[in-house]
Amino acid sequence: MEAAEVLLIAVATVFIGSADLFGGVAARRSSPFASAAWSQALGVPVLFAVALVVGGELIGRDLLLGLAAGCGAAVGVGALYIGFTRAAMGVVAPTAATVAAGVPIIIGLVGGERPSALGLIGLALAVVAIVAVGFVPGERPTLAGMAFGGASGVGFGTMVIAYAATTSDSGLWSAVAGRTTAALLAGIAVVAVGTDWRLTVDARLPAALSGVLAALGMAAFVTVSQTADLVVLGVALGLFPTMTVLLAAVFLKERLAPTQWAGVALAATAVSLISVA
Repeated sequence: MEAAEVLLIAVATVFIGSADLFGGVAARRSSPFASAAWSQALGVPVLFAVALVVGGELIGRDLLLGLAAGCGAAVGVGALYIGFTRAAMGVVAPTAATVAAGVPIIIGLVGGERPSALGLIGLALAVVAIVAVGFVPGERPTLAGMAFGGASGVGFGTMVIAYAATTSDSGLWSAVAGRTTAALLAGIAVVAVGTDWRLTVDARLPAALSGVLAALGMAAFVTVSQTADLVVLGVALGLFPTMTVLLAAVFLKERLAPTQWAGVALAATAVSLISVA
């Protein structure tokens, strides 16, 4: 991998992982659907501003791909939140992360991408790390948890594939289209489920931070998506929750199971191997 790609993936992991942490805090304090809708909407002007600075052409094909990516992101978030209300998070989350990583990885391999031997070892370790980080001992898999987690993973995986098909000539305008689409669909979901769109006072700041940080993270991720292999992007997407779990342990004092700490260590090893492959 190029040094610039490694840096962009690192930035995306830190920002999106942090955004998910704040999003989780907001969802605990208010409606998960409203929190998701507001964080998505607040990220739109941030991405728009970054896109203006980066520059690029308004290419119709890339804007349509951004729209498809936004639909995938909305499905991913929606299925994840519904899954959390129907099954254990320790089942839904690792299933979603594994499938999300697997979709672009499989498409990349089928499309002819061939990682080096070192990269394949890192890839294998990353898959194990993804499952280990999200796995909470004592929570048994259920059909609902696997189904909603799988649907969420397919949505996020589709998002990655769509962004990877965009060109660098369009800059970040595909990301703006995707974020706007996701925000609109998230707003429609709030109305559809009949939940209150207003956030509680203590949820507003976390939701705002989630929106801003996620937008900045997506700017980095979409940029690297236009040049990196799908296999690498799949691994990066699957490892985002690792940062969230680690930050939750540090700042929210959440206790991690030994298997989760092992997953964090494996993730760091996997990223190191892939980056030098």
